[in-house]
Amino acid sequence: MLLLLFSLLLLLHQNKCWNIIGVQEVRDVFPGPDSSTVDFGAGYNAISLSRTGTYAIADPQSQHLPTTPSSSFISQRFQLRHFKRREDLLKFYMNDNAIVTAGDGLKGRSTSTFLQIVSGEGITSLDSLLVVDIDLVTDSQMINGKVELSETAQRMMKQDERKFISMFGTHYLRCVVRGGKLILLVKIRSHSPVGKEQLDKEMAGLAGTLSLKDEAQFRTKMTKLQTLGTLDWVLYTLGGTVKPPETLSLLEAVNFALKFPSQVLQQDEVRELQYLGYWLLPSVPWSFSTTVSSYQQYTVEIMDSLTDIRGLEDEVGNLKNLRSSQLTWITSNGWKEIGEVESETKNKRKALSSQFTSANIEKFKDIGKKYEGAAEKLKKELTEILKEEKSYEMGEEVYLYNAKSAVYVGQKNYQGYASVSKTTPIVIKMVPCPYHDDDDNDDNGEMEAKYRNSLVTIQSPSFPGEVLCLGKHYYTPFWRAKSSYYAKECSWRLKHASDPYKSDLEFGDTFILNNVYWPGFAFGVDATGEWALAVPDSGSSQMYGTTLWNLKKIKTDDD
Repeated sequence: MLLLLFSLLLLLHQNKCWNIIGVQEVRDVFPGPDSSTVDFGAGYNAISLSRTGTYAIADPQSQHLPTTPSSSFISQRFQLRHFKRREDLLKFYMNDNAIVTAGDGLKGRSTSTFLQIVSGEGITSLDSLLVVDIDLVTDSQMINGKVELSETAQRMMKQDERKFISMFGTHYLRCVVRGGKLILLVKIRSHSPVGKEQLDKEMAGLAGTLSLKDEAQFRTKMTKLQTLGTLDWVLYTLGGTVKPPETLSLLEAVNFALKFPSQVLQQDEVRELQYLGYWLLPSVPWSFSTTVSSYQQYTVEIMDSLTDIRGLEDEVGNLKNLRSSQLTWITSNGWKEIGEVESETKNKRKALSSQFTSANIEKFKDIGKKYEGAAEKLKKELTEILKEEKSYEMGEEVYLYNAKSAVYVGQKNYQGYASVSKTTPIVIKMVPCPYHDDDDNDDNGEMEAKYRNSLVTIQSPSFPGEVLCLGKHYYTPFWRAKSSYYAKECSWRLKHASDPYKSDLEFGDTFILNNVYWPGFAFGVDATGEWALAVPDSGSSQMYGTTLWNLKKIKTDDD
């Protein structure tokens, strides 16, 4: 026991902010020096673990955040990271911004504002991503030297330990880390999966770790990147004396990134806060550990609930960012219901925060139980709303939309050939076709809208009795009267564009329609985006056009 206690005390006096037993590490979120809200990470500053603004620790230097900039970096990271998918990027940075748990610390995660920006950037399955990541730590301040309670705190602890906990909290601030962060996200969109595979290989060759002094190498890599395709980018920073302009060229973004470290040395921001759970101080009786430990458990439960509630709030925020890009299939009524979930989630977070910071500590247990599972219930409501909005029934009237060319299936011309239009779409129905080459259909020919197995005819109320077909030597799909004789030529097989394991066709999907009789060809749009075309479904398809389609709901008066 003595050896363990000595080891713990030794850890407490090391001038490091990491690997401390009993510490909760809160990253990237804290009010800035001018009292404005710095929000690289979101969530945990919503509730302060300290019940008041008065710390129990006597060391005056430990009670204030450093206000003067550092002259050098404690640590620096300059990396170029390649991601093949948006999901990989989000997963990486969700983990990178996670709140680390140690000992009796409090667990959770923090979704950064950067991730919310990325979620709204319209990244598709054909996009390849390169991230320039500059991560800087300028200063770390710990409680050093003679660490003991203030006289006021000592008197209160002797008189009433529970009153002490109610006043000063179950944990105390142990460490503050300052620095800066820059993320430059660059994306390039390919025209086909095969083209994307080749692009990913070239972009992977640009990834790696650099030194802040490697300006020439960084510029060379970014110049090479510009030769690979048409680029889009977004820049996010925390810290520094200058904020990036809302619009800037890639060259300006590169120049800004190279100047960013010197800016952070002049103006850094709080990156991490650590709260210590073990009150192993000379003036604290050992018996206090027993008293405070039970309340720390309730604090953990409350913070767990807050984490889940705040996480759901972030998730709804991400959905709203995608409203005009990837979630156009959600109806106005659906957004109204999502808004109700968001409002209830915010109200619960605010109520939980208010009760935790104002209630007597004896109420901690009841507060924890009251909000336990609250986020899970709201999450279930949100899931049901999205499930209902995504649901598609075979035969439902929709528009067929090609996002790459930004066109809809339009009217046929005087010769019966299919056309596309940016402004005047026709209503489309995908109906189970009379020809089947699988065993997944019932006796009356009805079938669900499933990938790989679903064979459909494409019909339209604009052309009663006709279906969309593809004939030999015809490069343009055409409308003709339904006939069992031409069943295969007028049948189309559903194929998901990127997920070979997905089963059900839903709104929000990107899919391909391969002709049954000519399986090497798919219904698509030519490279100019002006003509409906039978496009070869192969790696060379980017030369001829695009075959990627989405379902668009027909707006009602309520939408």
